[in-house]
Amino acid sequence: MNILKISFSSKNDLHTTGESKGSLVDFLRNSKDEPYIPATHIKGIMRTEAERLLRSTENIPCYITGNPKIILCDEVKSGGFRCDVCRVFGVPNTEGGGDYREGKIRITDFMTKKSVTAVSRMHVSIMRGTQTKQESALFNMHSVPSETEFSGFVLIREALTDSEDKLLKASIHSMSHYGIGKDRSRGLGGIENLKISDVSQDEYLGLR
Repeated sequence: MNILKISFSSKNDLHTTGESKGSLVDFLRNSKDEPYIPATHIKGIMRTEAERLLRSTENIPCYITGNPKIILCDEVKSGGFRCDVCRVFGVPNTEGGGDYREGKIRITDFMTKKSVTAVSRMHVSIMRGTQTKQESALFNMHSVPSETEFSGFVLIREALTDSEDKLLKASIHSMSHYGIGKDRSRGLGGIENLKISDVSQDEYLGLR
């Protein structure tokens, strides 16, 4: 099994929604009160970017992520694979798509090695239909401050072909341009200083 370590730092404040208490929306924290980014969020962004890349280069029809309606290709519906996206990231258990099938990779949660002082922002909830504020609309959102370093791992369970490896690396780099977390349109979630490195299983067990 090959293992990639991915690390980056937050270019802007970053928010992944955690526990809500009244008018306070906190970011996700682990048992040590440290912020983390869920593996599902990282994988979802990477897959969204991988799909987008192959739609532009190979005209694939699928929308597993990033679109309100899930669209599957005929090959996936019949139990096969059409493109490298599903081979690498797997197939979710969706109606008409058969059972869940794991891809060639697994992704861990992305952690930071220290607790941080939260950045607090006040927001007003707006009703989209009327563009007016909701009742009790004011809320306080905590974010992870900029320059916070995160790292996580991609576990490559099965050997990747050259094209699969290129797609995986491209999706990681594309994620760094897309951003992480909530409220990216408001200037949150930018990342920088992306690093991808190969680590051994012994290093992985010691690093985690």
